[in-house]
Amino acid sequence: MGVLALLRKEAITLRRNLGLFFVLLVLVPAALAVGTSVYQQTIPQDIPVAVAPADDATTESDMRLVRGAVSFFATPVEYDSRAAAVEAMEREEVYMAFVVPPNLTDDDANVTVTVVTDAANAPLSDPAELAFETLERQFDSVFPATVTLEEESVGTERTLSEFMVPSALFALVVLYALVYLPYQVREERRVMDRLRTETRLELVVANKLLFYGVLVVVPAATVSAAARYYGYGFDALGVETLAVLGLSFLYMAAAGLAVLFFMRLRQAAVFVNLGLAVGVLTLSGLIYPVGFYSAVRKQLSRALPTHYSLVTLRGTLLRGHSLSFHEEHLTWLAATTLAALLVLAVAIRHYERGGVHG
Repeated sequence: MGVLALLRKEAITLRRNLGLFFVLLVLVPAALAVGTSVYQQTIPQDIPVAVAPADDATTESDMRLVRGAVSFFATPVEYDSRAAAVEAMEREEVYMAFVVPPNLTDDDANVTVTVVTDAANAPLSDPAELAFETLERQFDSVFPATVTLEEESVGTERTLSEFMVPSALFALVVLYALVYLPYQVREERRVMDRLRTETRLELVVANKLLFYGVLVVVPAATVSAAARYYGYGFDALGVETLAVLGLSFLYMAAAGLAVLFFMRLRQAAVFVNLGLAVGVLTLSGLIYPVGFYSAVRKQLSRALPTHYSLVTLRGTLLRGHSLSFHEEHLTWLAATTLAALLVLAVAIRHYERGGVHG
């Protein structure tokens, strides 16, 4: 067979699998390109920061001065109290908290503005130091009063290595739920018709979600063993952490299987799920908090349930939070899980009407 004949044969193969090649060579690279575009800066700009009064004597004029002073590098978000500001910071809604004292407008006053940072948020430690140095000069030139900045950290200090542990664990769950489980189900596509005659397909899929969901405890145990070995001082086998991992696995696995059944178990569905996984991994704030992202990407990230899964996972694992501390996030994740399961049920019905396609 000559070269032209061989090339013609490959062209026919390409035409028969055009959808698969489009996903693999167009959609997945596009997802990679879009995902990496979020890393537009190494020092965050326009990050949300909290501004809160130190006490009842703090006036609106004092608050306005601080909001204006920090706006050159951040987006100030006002809170009623220091406690509310710190709580928002630990939920990664804001990334610093400025506690504003009274008398900033008094020429003869000597006041101290407290800048509270989260010791567990390791990627922001160096940018926070740079911002602190710049702010001291900014405050001194803008405020009528003589202002001293005092930095204060809350929570347990974590190294970058410790901070990345929840990220690595979550990345594994993403690939496990969106890629591995749909691939395993697709491998059984030849027996799907037989299973439908013996039992409900919904029951088969539910059994798989339960079985593979329980296995999430295995990587959590591995991470716990590594954390003990390196002396990190946290345990991924806590009830709170396992609950977050299990819930995150459930809605992502349901979404991945829905794609698979809507596409009638075709091979291209696995690559679509791979593209989804790439998008999730790059947009959820695995390495950098979303404060490093551009404004548009920040909004996009905060629209994804996976972002809140990761924030809650970091909260339970690195900060020792209870699930009640992240009640709003968990409500959103539970609603996402319910929606994903409903979509999966529709996808299964769609598949059952059409049968197996290989």
